[in-house]
Amino acid sequence: MINENKPQIGPCLKCHRFAPVWSMIHPCYIALLTLLSLTLVQAQEEPVPIIFPADGGILNVLDFGAIPDDDKDDTKAIQEALNLHPAGNRIIYLPAGTYRVTDTLKWPDGDHAGIAQKRTILQGAGKALSILEVPPKTKSFNENPPKPVIWTGSKPAQRFRNAIRDLTIKIGKDNWNAIGMQFNASNQGGIRNVTIQSENGTGKIGLDLGHTDEIGPLLVKNLTVDGFEYGISTKWPVNSNTFENITLKNQRKYGWWNYHQMIFVRGLISENLVTALYNEKNSWGSVLLMDSHLHGDKAAQHIPGILNQRHMVFRNVEIFDYKKPVDHSDKKREKGDIDHPGLITDDTSHRNVVSLFRELKGDSFDGIEDLPTLPIKETPTIPWGNPSKDWANINGFGADPSGQKDSAPALQRAIDSGGKTVYLPAGATYLFQSEVRIRGPVQRIIGLEGRFTAEGKAVWKLVDNNHPTGLKDSPTVIIERMSGRSGAVGMLIRHESKRTLVVSSTMGFNVEGHNTGDLFLEDFSGHLDRVSPDQSAWCRQLNSERKGVKCKNTGGKLWILGMKTESLGTLIETTNGGHTEVNGLFLYSNTGWKDDIPAFLIMDSTAVFRGINERNFNRSPVSFWVSETQGDETKELRERPWVYLSK
Repeated sequence: MINENKPQIGPCLKCHRFAPVWSMIHPCYIALLTLLSLTLVQAQEEPVPIIFPADGGILNVLDFGAIPDDDKDDTKAIQEALNLHPAGNRIIYLPAGTYRVTDTLKWPDGDHAGIAQKRTILQGAGKALSILEVPPKTKSFNENPPKPVIWTGSKPAQRFRNAIRDLTIKIGKDNWNAIGMQFNASNQGGIRNVTIQSENGTGKIGLDLGHTDEIGPLLVKNLTVDGFEYGISTKWPVNSNTFENITLKNQRKYGWWNYHQMIFVRGLISENLVTALYNEKNSWGSVLLMDSHLHGDKAAQHIPGILNQRHMVFRNVEIFDYKKPVDHSDKKREKGDIDHPGLITDDTSHRNVVSLFRELKGDSFDGIEDLPTLPIKETPTIPWGNPSKDWANINGFGADPSGQKDSAPALQRAIDSGGKTVYLPAGATYLFQSEVRIRGPVQRIIGLEGRFTAEGKAVWKLVDNNHPTGLKDSPTVIIERMSGRSGAVGMLIRHESKRTLVVSSTMGFNVEGHNTGDLFLEDFSGHLDRVSPDQSAWCRQLNSERKGVKCKNTGGKLWILGMKTESLGTLIETTNGGHTEVNGLFLYSNTGWKDDIPAFLIMDSTAVFRGINERNFNRSPVSFWVSETQGDETKELRERPWVYLSK
């Protein structure tokens, strides 16, 4: 649905076109906003580098012989750091500076396949501070086949917890066959705060997520790709990729090329003279695109902004300055092209929007405004702080890094010490068997990519006004960057606070909401067991694989961008007057299905599901998709809906 009558901010003085209020990113305004942002950045101090405590188990590439800013090759030194702990849940750290790279940096295999290419994190000091630079005309990046600067592994889907953070890949001139990154992560892991740039537009692909099958689920957040033939490539039928805050510019063929994959995208800005997104035919490929802006130029008047040959779902997408915004071409099964520039508020490429309790008028979304909506909040950020002043090592409070004794009392003492960050060093596995209360001024509990085991009565509770010395509670707490031991019982986090809780980049937690404080889950492999009444939750990339119910909203407001599930059981229950919004979901029904189990259960509640996908290879796909009860009436949907609107 194109809506050119939204409230407006006024005409652009350059082209006299109005821009919608919600976006503020009209093509002509972008230049003004960019100039303003650059001015503000220049007026600010230099970015503060991300640094880690000396006793955190971090691998610093300087200790392996890498020397930044000396114009000498650092490839061997960085590779030695990567190789030291295969699958070790270790951070390989690049302090601020420019490191010269002349060949591919590869995630280690180790001495057997079970530890290959997983649990490795390459971490910079900041996107503008740590730079991997390929010199101009580097031989290995001009030969066939094309070659990546970074490669993190091939199929199967066992590349758990791989991540690349806070750095820039800069490819010098005339490296025509260079690929910025061939990335792979499974269940939990991804790319955050990264720029991939080819100096004069050369190179094949900026971010290659199609070099092997079974990539994902993963989260890519705050990525800029400048140059290359293709900015991003996503391919093959599993396991879904979630993206947020992506900028593509100066590509030569397509900004984004998707084939067969399920991609869930929020916040795409494309500044290109080529088609921004191509969703290729003869595949199962599907795209959910929301809160995005794509613009071309006079030179792009002969091509579409989006060339879609499979399935797409749109939500608040602006497209300007192309021959047509969207060219749908799926063997005449689509609803028709979108010919007029403007804001696409809600639309799908195909005619399979289904509702049980309401009749849609034709193919429109009339009536969707009747449903309650959850305003989207961005995930809060916490100041990094100074590790030498603000951070507390749980080992210093009596924790047992060997995992033989309960470390919960030590964690409690560290929390109550008054520090703002409590950390679990890498290279250890900590055992927790009893209760921990998160209280006082602590803002962050961070595992430096290490591991834990939960047993017995292990639970972490976020509570209010409970510090023994009366220290004031921090308004927001983040628990991040750690994983439970494979196969172990998950650690329970009880959100019993009016404060905000963020759980990010973790595996092995079960989260329950029991108060009104906001909840954010991001790059989260675990289970959301309760969103309480009067509570709101925002989730980016959830992975849940247990049998039974995966996610429960018991009266609150739940918003999801990207979810992937396995195993038999209801995916989301929404009950007790709750409201759930899902933007992109992939169900891998690898264990088959039963006719009496609905994929989605709605009871006296409301829901919107956009971009629902399934893959099944055992001839037993989902046979019962939605059970919706309103009052005394229950209706069932047995066919998969791309988009579902409850009563």
